[in-house]
Amino acid sequence: KPLPFDFTRASSATVVNKAGLIETVGSGEPRIDFSNNAKGALLLEPQRTNLITYSEDFSDASWTKSNSSITSNSVISPDGTLNADKLIENTSNASHQVYKTVITNSGDYSNSIFVKSAERSKVRINSGSNSDRVDFDLSNGTVISEVGATGNIVSISNGWYKCDISWNTVTVSAQYFLISLLDDSGTQSYTGNGTSGVYIYGAQLEQGSYATSYIPNFGNSAGATRIADVCNNGGNDQVINSTEGVLYVNLSDIKSQNFDSIII
Repeated sequence: KPLPFDFTRASSATVVNKAGLIETVGSGEPRIDFSNNAKGALLLEPQRTNLITYSEDFSDASWTKSNSSITSNSVISPDGTLNADKLIENTSNASHQVYKTVITNSGDYSNSIFVKSAERSKVRINSGSNSDRVDFDLSNGTVISEVGATGNIVSISNGWYKCDISWNTVTVSAQYFLISLLDDSGTQSYTGNGTSGVYIYGAQLEQGSYATSYIPNFGNSAGATRIADVCNNGGNDQVINSTEGVLYVNLSDIKSQNFDSIII
């Protein structure tokens, strides 16, 4: 059936389908996203590039394992195949983490990764500067704390969550993607038992003030890019009917600069 609007995107892209699985759709195909158990909505995103090489292979030598190890292909991933890795703590009294360093330009950045609890259910994701951070609880899908960065957690399926953090950097520097295990009390540095951990999949570092849909990168040092979605004529009468709807306006008084919202 012909679409009631004009849509283009000059690349493939991923989306969370109705079954809660990540799937790849072809160039020019619109995406209906069902993240966080939503009813489904047209997903329109700007062009973004995943700067993380080997975004699904944490066993690759480009990933530094600090007081930890990686077991590859340990569990079914959010895309429905056996290709998610497990991050496992060692027995040191230290931080147990895996990280990668990427050289970037100045601007806003966001990290995101899919995580599923195993023996551990709390993780920390650090910002590009390695100083700001967000802690997540995978047992109930909540943000525990935010320090210098904004966090968000979204339910996918089968116990998987997409965890992301966003921050602002003003200088050209080495940006990190770093994920650490936390113990049951939410402490980063602790004595591990050598077997406990969490499942991880699909790391992403992108320039932008918020995280977007996953862009797989299988080793491209220049980054893997998803082209922007473009939708025209989306407001025609085949999409929005003539008997009901919502009009939203955000406005301010020029003198006081006080903002108010009006919903009709």
